[in-house]
Amino acid sequence: MIKKKLKILHIILSKGFAGSEKYVVDLVQFQKKKHFVSLISSKKNITLNKILKNKINVFGIGNIFRKLKIKKLIKNIDPDIIHTHLGESAKLINKSSNYKTISTMHMNYKNKDFKNMDGIIVSNKTQFNEIKKVFKGKIFKSHLWVNLPKISITKSKMKKKLNLPKKNFIFGSIGRYHPQKGFDILINCFQELNLKNCTLILIGNGHKEYLKLETSNNKFKIIGHVENVSNYYNIFDICLFASRWETFGYSLVESMKFNKPIISSKHIGNKDWINKFQINQFDINKKKHLKSLIKKLYKSTSFKKKYDLGMFDYKKNCEAITSIYKKLLVQ
Repeated sequence: MIKKKLKILHIILSKGFAGSEKYVVDLVQFQKKKHFVSLISSKKNITLNKILKNKINVFGIGNIFRKLKIKKLIKNIDPDIIHTHLGESAKLINKSSNYKTISTMHMNYKNKDFKNMDGIIVSNKTQFNEIKKVFKGKIFKSHLWVNLPKISITKSKMKKKLNLPKKNFIFGSIGRYHPQKGFDILINCFQELNLKNCTLILIGNGHKEYLKLETSNNKFKIIGHVENVSNYYNIFDICLFASRWETFGYSLVESMKFNKPIISSKHIGNKDWINKFQINQFDINKKKHLKSLIKKLYKSTSFKKKYDLGMFDYKKNCEAITSIYKKLLVQ
């Protein structure tokens, strides 16, 4: 018989804060309402630890003797479920008759990293079909969700804070400064287009080497990790996403919450569902088409869109993960 209150241990050992870490934060904060939830994280992940330290038991560990430290913590916590995130944590976990192991596939699958998992959660059909060829455990498919903080500053104050002219048309993208996210493609397009009274705002980790793009003419705003992304989505006129690949694409779904016109690449992470929505799509290898979409929407006067986000419901999709745990526990 499955216990009503589960002891759930999440493990993520990354040092930055992007989609994988947001997923952990959202899931942990939902699960702690009904279950006993703990987290093992890297000591160096200051942002993640700061967000969760007063909400659940967080155990920050260093790089030395990590496997041994994790083993001791598992023994003390005595979890029913160990939920790992990213391959670095999955490969440090052993199977046991005392608990079940599961991992969310945030990045690419490597069989050697996930061999000790009883189950894997994927967010797209391509992952599911590829992993089932080699993985011996259970595979589950689950959508991600929209869970955003409330806007805490008005549009006008936000623009003033960023020193943006009131008349400027704003394109924005939230992700991280990594080739995966295609920020380099967006930068190149806007440099070539050189649109008047227009600003491209890019937000995410790894921004420092791009700060040289910022000039007095406000063509580019380069911003690192922010506490409240809602304040930024709120000032975007158009949302842009040029990912070369994704397992899902958090930012794309979040921007839909704000009823913004969107231009997005089509990739394995969103191709299962993107055609259900009125989103301007482009092939990542066809920059000319992307530029034409940017110019078209830059001249447009009709901005408000409406998206039905029922399939990305926060509560429904988090509860689905708890149901997955229970399926594993009865095996």
